Amino acid sequence: MPLLLLGICCSKGPKDIDGPPDESTGIPAVKPRGTAAGTPVLKTIGKNGGLIETADKTLRITIPEGSLEAPTEISILQITNTLEEGIDRPAFRILPEGIRFSKPVTISFRYDKMNITEGAEKGLLIAYQRADGVWCALPTVLDQQAGILSVTSDHFSDWAFFENLTLRKDREIVEKNDRVTLDLFQTGLLAPPSSKDADQWPLSELEDLHPATAASVTWKITAGPGKLEIKKNAHGLPAKAVYIAPESIPVSKTVTVQVEITAKGSLPDPKYPGGRRPIGKMIFLTSIQLTADAYFKGTVGGQPFESSKMGVQVRGVSLLLEGVDVKAGKGVHIYCNGLTGKNYSAGRGPGEFYMTFSEGNPRVMLWNFYRPCSGNEQFSGKVTITESDDDHIAGTVTGTFYLLKDCGFTESKNIFATFKLPFYEQP
Repeated sequence: MPLLLLGICCSKGPKDIDGPPDESTGIPAVKPRGTAAGTPVLKTIGKNGGLIETADKTLRITIPEGSLEAPTEISILQITNTLEEGIDRPAFRILPEGIRFSKPVTISFRYDKMNITEGAEKGLLIAYQRADGVWCALPTVLDQQAGILSVTSDHFSDWAFFENLTLRKDREIVEKNDRVTLDLFQTGLLAPPSSKDADQWPLSELEDLHPATAASVTWKITAGPGKLEIKKNAHGLPAKAVYIAPESIPVSKTVTVQVEITAKGSLPDPKYPGGRRPIGKMIFLTSIQLTADAYFKGTVGGQPFESSKMGVQVRGVSLLLEGVDVKAGKGVHIYCNGLTGKNYSAGRGPGEFYMTFSEGNPRVMLWNFYRPCSGNEQFSGKVTITESDDDHIAGTVTGTFYLLKDCGFTESKNIFATFKLPFYEQP
């Protein structure tokens, strides 16, 4: 059975195929059914038609007048995505599954509100899952301006959209000298099994990009430090790359990797002449987060906070952890009572901590405690040490800072931060 790649058309039968085969086995991928991942949306729609959509409007079903002969409860349930496993994008189960509509219904996805690879838009298609577990792509209308994908169907099932060409990475957050593997993959569209299913293309497993799909592939880093090693895949295309982080990362940065593909062929889309959407040039972008050798970052009062000066001092049997944003004039100082603790609760006793946040000119100081007009001091927060050696301490801090008055407080700011701090040299 020949494999349809990007050079496919709205074929009328398995012998009417416009596009070269490749080395795939041509065997459709059988996937498990998704499991429930939310609460169903329910609506009864009758012969006058209507629409139903998810609460976030990412999926809408439009049922025209005359499609249903009697009032019918329609439901949409978010489920786990077995078509593109490992991708943070849901699929949906639309019920009832056994009915056939007199007039086709329209199923639309707001893909711009969902997680897709930047640059993958021209390769998006909608698919449904057959009873045998095989996912099948349908002719899909792409409206890039509105960020919407749509298909028409005479039945309900499990539905999702997918990236026919996709860029994957094995990790996103790295430290110095770390490596990230990047791969270009494709999902093969296989020949329909019969003429009655001429506009339904069974899907293969995710495969290495093939020369029948892409005429050229070019990689580069468009922002941030580091370097790329370009590698060939099993078909001899430079469709793999390894990003190598620099030897030193003084401050956290975002690296952007770009891969430009000149794709061959087209995809089924009724909006285009001849029912085929040309692909052509595609530019994929993906981000890699570089974690600084040392950092103190998070939010204070809902605002981003990242230190430019930071470290740990040993003071007798106590630790002083500090992070200062010199340019913004803000600083956090944490005083831990004890040298070897893993978890410090807020207070002044052994194994406890208190902290301050300072900002502005003249200086304003907030503390993680306050004294009510009657009673004892009230402390807030927790410090967790996740990593410690002779060179650094890493962990998290949470809590609330208070602007004090004679009793009580006039203002509060929540903090959530992570840190990896070097020890200052002792005098």
